[in-house]
Amino acid sequence: MNVPGRRFAGFEAAFSEVAPRLVRAGHDVVIYCRRQEYRPELRTPAHDGVRLVYVPSYGGKNFSAIISTLLAVLHAVIFERFDAFFFVNVGMGHHCALAKLFGKRVVLNVDGLDWKRDKWSGIGKAYFYSAARMAVRVCDRLVTDADAMRRYYLEHFGRDSTMIAYGSHVADAQEPRRVRAFGVEPREYYLVVSRLIPENTLDVIVDAYVRSGSERPLLVVGSATYHSPFHQRLRTLANPRVRFVGHVHDQDDLRELWCNCYAYLHGHSVGGTNPALLNAMGFGSCVLALDTVFNREVLADTGLFWPRDVEALTAALRALDADPARAAEVRRLPQARIAQHYTWEQITEQYDALFRDVCERGVSRRAPVATGEHALVP
Repeated sequence: MNVPGRRFAGFEAAFSEVAPRLVRAGHDVVIYCRRQEYRPELRTPAHDGVRLVYVPSYGGKNFSAIISTLLAVLHAVIFERFDAFFFVNVGMGHHCALAKLFGKRVVLNVDGLDWKRDKWSGIGKAYFYSAARMAVRVCDRLVTDADAMRRYYLEHFGRDSTMIAYGSHVADAQEPRRVRAFGVEPREYYLVVSRLIPENTLDVIVDAYVRSGSERPLLVVGSATYHSPFHQRLRTLANPRVRFVGHVHDQDDLRELWCNCYAYLHGHSVGGTNPALLNAMGFGSCVLALDTVFNREVLADTGLFWPRDVEALTAALRALDADPARAAEVRRLPQARIAQHYTWEQITEQYDALFRDVCERGVSRRAPVATGEHALVP
């Protein structure tokens, strides 16, 4: 939840939009939070009508999600009487099995193909794959965030799913001066918003940008939760015009960075519908995206694509850098697509229908089902 003083990305940010809307639609929603992620004064019992429960999250970057979710499941089955359990990330497949052992209705948003991520070791990848196999066996419903992801799970695991994407807002620049705090002028910089991990193709982006010779700076917004040789490689490839600005906490600043960039470079290669890509579209960026089935599904014909090749991206950057009229033309395209397919109201309606359907198919311990609680486990 976007509790004041605490900001999130990815699915946490998504459900800070969806959960309060579900409450207004008549649901009782409970979200389990990792206690160590919040300072004591920020551990509010509720926010925007959503009840918050805080569980310990020991174990560092590799095990905190596993441990905190285990504790959340145990708390939920012992102390609560929820109508449905909702898990996020395929790595929670074994936790879904535990909830099913207690006779609970379980829904899982797989949130990608984590066993393919380069940041995990062989053991980590094996764990995620085993969790995926468990999830497709035990969950009452699976959620995927792209049609291409739905096809993947159907073809590789023989399990169908409900496709519900992420959402975004549509907005134009309101305070362009905000970008000057980052040492740039409106429409005179390239932008990347991404975690600093290999599968987001940042090495190709930085290398190609430097080779392009552009005088417009490249702002890289994002951080990493761990250090690796990949981070050093990025800094070795960079020149003084590449600026690693870290995580931007102020969402108004981040909105203005998207709204006022010359172009947004998107290199995510693993996963389905990407929230940062949707935000770039909703805020009117000229998008250059890595050519993947997932990015093409989201952008359709409202952006530009490049293959995973340094020379190809270098050529694309040089061409766009020399053609401001083309960049302006592409900027006008994506907002209508967001308004048609990816609003938070549309996404909430789909989750509302999903949870009602899951609860109505079993014997509810509550009446009416419309006000049943959903345990949104981290």
